[in-house]
Amino acid sequence: MLKNYFKIAIRSLVNQRGYFLINIAGLSVGITCCLLIFQYVAFEYSFDDFNENAPNLYRVNVTTVSSGDDPNTTPTFGWAMAPMMAQETPEVMRFARLHPEYDNAIVSNPTQPAKAFEEEGVYYADPAFLQMFSYPLISGDPSLALTEPETIILSESVAKKYFGSKDPMGQTLDVRGWISGKFRVSGIFRDIPVNSHLQFDILLPMADLLQKSQQYKDPISGWDWKNFITYVQLHPEINVAAVEQKFTDVILENKEADWRPTKTTANVNLQPVWDIHLNKDIAAPKATMGSYRTVYFFIIIGLITLLIALVNYINLATARALNRAREVGVRKAIGAGKKQLIIQFLCESVVTLLIATTLGISLAALLIPALSKVADTTITHPLWTGPHFWTVFPGIFLSATLLAGLYPAFVLSSFKPVAALKGKAGTFAAGARLRRGLVVFQFAVSIVMLVGTMIVHSQLNHMRNMDLGMNLEQILTVPSPRFLPDDTNKTDRIAPFLQELRQLPGVWQTATSGSVPGRDFSFTGTFRKAMDDPSANVSVSGGPIDTNFLSLYGIELVAGDLTEISYSIPEGATPPMLINETAALSLGFDKPADALGEKLTFGRVAGVLKDFNWSSGHQARGNIMFQLFQRNSQISIKVNTANLSQTITSIEEIYRQHFPSNPFQYAFVDEQFEQQYKNDQRFARLFAIFTTLAIFIACLGLFGLTVFSVRQRTKEIGIRKVMGASISNVVALLSGDYIKLVLIASAIATPIAWYVMNRWLEDFAYRIEIRWWIFALGATLSVGLALLTISFQSIKAALMNPVKSLRSE
Repeated sequence: MLKNYFKIAIRSLVNQRGYFLINIAGLSVGITCCLLIFQYVAFEYSFDDFNENAPNLYRVNVTTVSSGDDPNTTPTFGWAMAPMMAQETPEVMRFARLHPEYDNAIVSNPTQPAKAFEEEGVYYADPAFLQMFSYPLISGDPSLALTEPETIILSESVAKKYFGSKDPMGQTLDVRGWISGKFRVSGIFRDIPVNSHLQFDILLPMADLLQKSQQYKDPISGWDWKNFITYVQLHPEINVAAVEQKFTDVILENKEADWRPTKTTANVNLQPVWDIHLNKDIAAPKATMGSYRTVYFFIIIGLITLLIALVNYINLATARALNRAREVGVRKAIGAGKKQLIIQFLCESVVTLLIATTLGISLAALLIPALSKVADTTITHPLWTGPHFWTVFPGIFLSATLLAGLYPAFVLSSFKPVAALKGKAGTFAAGARLRRGLVVFQFAVSIVMLVGTMIVHSQLNHMRNMDLGMNLEQILTVPSPRFLPDDTNKTDRIAPFLQELRQLPGVWQTATSGSVPGRDFSFTGTFRKAMDDPSANVSVSGGPIDTNFLSLYGIELVAGDLTEISYSIPEGATPPMLINETAALSLGFDKPADALGEKLTFGRVAGVLKDFNWSSGHQARGNIMFQLFQRNSQISIKVNTANLSQTITSIEEIYRQHFPSNPFQYAFVDEQFEQQYKNDQRFARLFAIFTTLAIFIACLGLFGLTVFSVRQRTKEIGIRKVMGASISNVVALLSGDYIKLVLIASAIATPIAWYVMNRWLEDFAYRIEIRWWIFALGATLSVGLALLTISFQSIKAALMNPVKSLRSE
């Protein structure tokens, strides 16, 4: 019996090829969009789930609040915290600290010293790290790999880079970084999965860092140098809240004396490892971050896109009900019951959705590489290859079938036999109202997405083109050289190098600094007036610069004179410092000039800078402090863009002459600054693509309804033309009702779009104002697209010979 239902369903669909193809096109595109979005969402949620110990792995985040300051949550703290916590808390099975190589490391094979590379993914780690996380070694013993001093473990790809096909085990590499020296290879691990929030290629022993680094040798520094990320593995079924309280008590006991003057309190939060990637508000240095808000946004878009496609099917199915009224009448006349008719029409829905789903999955599979490219990632495991998909998918398919098929089935099966045989359906007025409502829904959602896309791109353009208060163009940056402990070339070669650079015709100016715009500051802390109470501390970020830095980047000095500043600092004195206008106000100075000569906790103020944006438009201009030093970790070079390649080649030659054991690597500062908007650009691209497809699906449904409307009104059109109606009159007649619906949709969409996008813009310190013309443009574009969709069939109907139109009836 069921087989017969499906045979009749297929025959019926073939007889209605035009509508069937429109339905298949709309549904398959909607399903493809939905699958691609959920593939992206599933990838974002998959971060760190490969770790076998993930249910019991946590990162230790510390929130501190000082008097008068906002809470500050950070995943980095001092190196002494973790051992003390483990000692005081029996619930801790293991702990591991990570210390990033903040400025990257220079690594070379001593047999080829000139072939050196700058490595970004370098961490110092405790031995337990490899037992806690599932980063398996393919060579070496994970229980010993990080316990031996002066050893190093490498990823497969990095091992091949330095040693080729040779066995790297036991070989030596020269490393210049936070600490420098020769390190013996004691392990090789598989390349880190792309869905790991930690991305690294090199691990070095934590014990070496703590013993050799000048900053960390002093035990007091264990609570003050907050550069360490701490992970803990708890025993199963432990009360996490109780452990958090114990950790908090440990910090307060050890920092109480230091924090009492500033009335600072702390609270520890244990963040599950699988929650780290999407929680961008608490980002560790060099971690791969996503966003819960973005993921939720795309889940809604995916569901809405599928819903628009299902609405198309419902609209076209109910619209065709009048055409099938006689068929229903005949079936009822020969004994078909309502239940049989419902099953029959549901079978048509099942066949249609089954074909559309098959096409959707096939299209999604083909488009996975394109999605990876647009999302700027590598998706290696398609959603439908996992067991969870086939557990959930049948339920989703059944729900979609019932949602799309039940109403049309009930409408068709409810026709009375006599009325149906006469081609009449008195109860169909309600169906017409529903169709109009669904068209309004489709276009209201599409307009919200269209307006949202325009606002996203406007905000992105606003941030990229905003006045930063400095000039980043034509500046390339090169890291300062680093040396091994036994290098003979340790004399200060920076000054002669810079002097030689300035003699090049393509080089206009040089400067040095601890960091460059777009990167993290090299220092973050608090400061105050020297005579103020510690409770007056305000947060500040900054680092060292030389006196050329301001002019090279075009940062304006509003108070002070750099020509009067000397690098000759008396013994025991601190270097002169520069603060920005925001910092001067935060410290209580009414005017920038009032701050000059004032002694702060880090030195005397030698100048006040006009406010500028060091970071992206997501962040407001905060308190900034620069100290003046001659030797710094970054070299900035202002160049002439004429003969740029020749200038860069000349710079490289001079660099290699002065620092032969260091790799020459450069980057343009403006391009690096743009990288801060990488996630925003990815979101804008994906949003624009799926908005376009949602609008396409809505227009496809409108096209199908127009075809139906023209066929239903063929006789009316013929009579109107005989009575003198022009082509424009006929087009207006056919399109008028739909244009009204689109205008109603625009009125509904406007407040929704305004609310949603205002919420989205809250994430930006420097945001656009949502202007009225954006909504007007969205409505105009929607009406234009609707007219374009309707016009083909409308004009075709208007041009039809009225005699032929009347004869068709």
